Amino acid sequence: MTQVAKRTLMHRRRIESYGYLRDDGLWDIEAKMQDLKTYQVTREFDNSSVSEGQPFHDISLTLTIDDTFLIKEVSVSMEAFPFPNCGGAAPNFSVLKGTRIGPGWNRRLKETFSGNVGCTHVLELFPVAATTAFQTMWQPLGEKYPEMVPHAVSKLVNSCHGWSEEGPMVKKLVEEQILQLPEYSPTNVAVKESENE
Repeated sequence: MTQVAKRTLMHRRRIESYGYLRDDGLWDIEAKMQDLKTYQVTREFDNSSVSEGQPFHDISLTLTIDDTFLIKEVSVSMEAFPFPNCGGAAPNFSVLKGTRIGPGWNRRLKETFSGNVGCTHVLELFPVAATTAFQTMWQPLGEKYPEMVPHAVSKLVNSCHGWSEEGPMVKKLVEEQILQLPEYSPTNVAVKESENE
């Protein structure tokens, strides 16, 4: 029998996210992060203290988006942070207004907010917000725009193990003629192999 090592909790990170449909037809996606220590922390820059169980980081963001995942508004709030100038990064994220969540968006975030213009912890929340948006909007948008479902589903094929073209979900969608997979041919295989090189 393997002996389990005794552990002492030192740190807890809480991340929560919520998706809301607004009465004006837009969507609000919220993500929040809190870092909490199980001991008192002294901030080195001014020797102030963060009590045990109080947030060392308390950061949240809200994205207001439309049905096409176009960002209409961005709001970043930084209620607790370790250094006095951390909060100065919050307004910088407003440049995301007018961009669209989609392929390449995470890469754009890293490029836009590299160096000292961003905040590592805020950037960690954006992918959480993006996947929360997808989970929030998937079914309502499918019901609102049923003609778009096959196109949206086709982008998911082979994006993860669950959506494998050999898996039960994709096979079911093919059987129900909701989804069509490309026919197997030596040409298709050659194209895929050249894309992976």
